[in-house]
Amino acid sequence: MLLPALNAELTLDPKGRVMLPRQLQVALEADGINGLVAFANGGPTKGLALYTLPEWRALVAEHSKDPLDPKSRLFALAIQSTAQTVTVDAAGRMLIPQPLRRMLNLERELYLFTAGGWIEVWDLARWEQQAMPAAAALWDELYGVDSLRPKPAPVSA
Repeated sequence: MLLPALNAELTLDPKGRVMLPRQLQVALEADGINGLVAFANGGPTKGLALYTLPEWRALVAEHSKDPLDPKSRLFALAIQSTAQTVTVDAAGRMLIPQPLRRMLNLERELYLFTAGGWIEVWDLARWEQQAMPAAAALWDELYGVDSLRPKPAPVSA
């Protein structure tokens, strides 16, 4: 499923729920999706990844081919061990499980973005101070500054 491109600031309520952006709610509803798989994406200093069940199954199939393979075992320990199914209620709210909130230090102000077929939720301050600047710097290192700038049209003679 290709999700709509979104960036949104969210607020975690006292019960641990967030209201998903309406555009995301509509996209999920259109595909009959009211449940997602949530997991810690990269440990306690990273974000919460959310996949639809078909996308999650594809991810597991890709990375869990052989239980004796060190990469498969690492995937199980680092990713699958934190995975939990979450539900989007009729009001468009999603409860982030307390163990994941605690592990990722998700307390009140959050940042959500979509990337193709998945969703990520970060602590807003950590997103602004660490994640976004680090991602932008890595992009520039790998692809060069201004690599996303549209190229000028060739001048015809």
